[in-house]
Amino acid sequence: MAWQPVVIAVLALALACDLYLRGRARLRQSGRARAGVLSWNENRRAFYELAGREFERARRYGHPFTLGYFDLDDYKEVADRFSPLTAEGMLQLVAESARRSIRASDVVARLGGDSFAVLLPEASPEAADTVIRKLQQSLRDASRETALPLCISGGVVTCVQPAESLEAVISAADRLLSGAKDAGNDTFWCEVIAPQPLEAFEPARLRRPFRLPPGFDMPPPLRRL
Repeated sequence: MAWQPVVIAVLALALACDLYLRGRARLRQSGRARAGVLSWNENRRAFYELAGREFERARRYGHPFTLGYFDLDDYKEVADRFSPLTAEGMLQLVAESARRSIRASDVVARLGGDSFAVLLPEASPEAADTVIRKLQQSLRDASRETALPLCISGGVVTCVQPAESLEAVISAADRLLSGAKDAGNDTFWCEVIAPQPLEAFEPARLRRPFRLPPGFDMPPPLRRL
């Protein structure tokens, strides 16, 4: 019949389109697999939505909540003196080291450029300290193997009692990051928001600069204008 060749052509075209779309999907999947943590974590909105849910859960059940920011100290210099490709490779090493250093329940996100965020649900100050130190040591080991400057600096906030809002935690982490970068490479500043007696109006804030010996009295970071 005359309509049969038309039907066959339509079916062949549909099959070709289906194979093409399947091939594109496989390519996108393989690209995401190669990119690893950098692919989906570049979605800032997804990270902050997850942080918001974890923050509310921590407030509801009285669990600790830790959030931090960090970035690559020498990223801009490497990109300027060598190539953006080399600097991007450094970020990939940072992401891989972070993924090996965090717990299964934790999340690390690349927020853009050389900026990362880390979310540590139900992490005590000691647990957060362990994660950050493990990450720093992992990068020092990678730096010795690759001869690349893989130092990071950051600020970490742990709420032992609920903070007033997620925005307040984010603001504190950003302030600590700024102070740590001013202090020098490979530096982390940590702030713990802990309960106080009922007559106190403000939660206690205990700062521990990871880079300096215990007991060193470091002044609070200055806010950048």
